[in-house]
Amino acid sequence: MKSEGQKQSQKHEKRIAKRIGGKRNAASGAYWQRKGDVRSDDLLIEHKYTGKKQTTIKSDVLKKIMREAILDGRMPVLGIHLDGEDYVILSEHDFIEMREKLRNA
Repeated sequence: MKSEGQKQSQKHEKRIAKRIGGKRNAASGAYWQRKGDVRSDDLLIEHKYTGKKQTTIKSDVLKKIMREAILDGRMPVLGIHLDGEDYVILSEHDFIEMREKLRNA
């Protein structure tokens, strides 16, 4: 049986997948050929959920999603649901690249 946190995490993965035109990966990316929790044509998202007011983000998590996304030809994104709010973390390089594309559009 799934915990409440697991149910909420899946709910948020489904929501973000729909918003970016992507899909949730089975088993949260546990299979070698489909890493990450959510993927679209250009993004690979690792999603973390907590209802708490704080969480710890370890560099290993960021490095893992970055490595998997690069190997898959996608931009790595860490999505976090924290205390009722949704956030994303990008590398500075990817943030600057996205900003420049928006300015030149």
